[in-house]
Amino acid sequence: MPFTSSPFDVAAGWVAVIDGFYSGDSVYGSGWLFYPPIWGYILSLIGVFADLIGMGSFGEVFTNIYDGKVLTIGHAMLTNPTFNVLVKIPAIIFDVLAGWTAYEIVKRLTHDQKKATIGFALWFLAPITIMSSAMLCMFDSIMMFLMMLSLLTFMDKRYFSTGCLMSLAILTKVFAILVVPVMIAYIISKRDIEIRERTKNLLMLAVGAALMFLIAYLPALLSGEFMDSLWFFTGREDAYSGLIGPSFSNLFFYAPFYIVAYIAMFIYMALRKEDQEKTFLWLYIISSALIFSMPLMASTPTYGITFLPSILILYALKGKVAMIPWALLIIFPIQGLCHYWETMFYPLAAFTGLWDISNVTETIPFSLLYTISLWTMFLPGFVMILIVLDHMLKEKGVNVWNSIRRRSEQ
Repeated sequence: MPFTSSPFDVAAGWVAVIDGFYSGDSVYGSGWLFYPPIWGYILSLIGVFADLIGMGSFGEVFTNIYDGKVLTIGHAMLTNPTFNVLVKIPAIIFDVLAGWTAYEIVKRLTHDQKKATIGFALWFLAPITIMSSAMLCMFDSIMMFLMMLSLLTFMDKRYFSTGCLMSLAILTKVFAILVVPVMIAYIISKRDIEIRERTKNLLMLAVGAALMFLIAYLPALLSGEFMDSLWFFTGREDAYSGLIGPSFSNLFFYAPFYIVAYIAMFIYMALRKEDQEKTFLWLYIISSALIFSMPLMASTPTYGITFLPSILILYALKGKVAMIPWALLIIFPIQGLCHYWETMFYPLAAFTGLWDISNVTETIPFSLLYTISLWTMFLPGFVMILIVLDHMLKEKGVNVWNSIRRRSEQ
């Protein structure tokens, strides 16, 4: 925690938001918060605590001479170890809370405490979890806790609470929205209750989501900063609209594919007459696996953390086969190390004697390892889709692997 960070997000972004809090600005006043407001509110609370303990300096400005050029390291300012620890504490707390939800999900589905403990470990000890919160100081674990807790309330048929939690998750990071269509499909397709009851359940989900949206967004609405909070969609789409081919930041590239996929999942759920709970879980897996099953869609290393709930559900349903996509997720931290490398460890060089800051060079993002990791980041999702397809075929009495083995023997 103390000696790693992201000079762009932490030193430029998080410090700017907290400085803005000191100056009496809103969370978007600094111009450095590019996400929905939840993380900005938490940064403001960190600012309150930093003020209480008298933290007057968050870091120092460094320059570096390399190959005759004067480089700014990251965004010139490197956050000091004390600030790095302080700003990462919320993420670590939510890592633990998300681990508890992982434990509860697996225990609920298996009624096995040992498997539930392994489920906790699959989340808490995943390299991508550690890199995201403890190294880069990203706040994905907050979204993951809310997202996984909403799954527990959904399984309990507490739809108002689910709507509230999913709204908060989406307002932390928007990727939680990937599983919402499957939840809606499940509610609508429940044949064992009347249409009136299904409508009520769907309405409770929507009311919970709308109420929490209004509460969370009230400061941004009152300050006229609503459009600023949508930059994650609008800004990235504009910035990458000229690219030829797919990009994770240009989510609109794959929009038609997602629409068709969700319609297919909705029809499958509606036609399914038995085991709707398990069908929902399998479609939940698919809904979050799709985005990680295509090349270049997940080119930012921390986003793979969104895939972990699907792995937990797969582990509960099918056991050790879930270790395959879990192990493949190591590609994301490898890509992160290649992508950030020296910048991730700048505080180690700046504030300890373990590394000379004058010898820090620019990153080499297009190294062979970087390129390989970038082009293989689709493997966890792709393998997950294959596992789901194999399960569905076996339900129909088709064993693909036995057929392949028999043909090879012939």
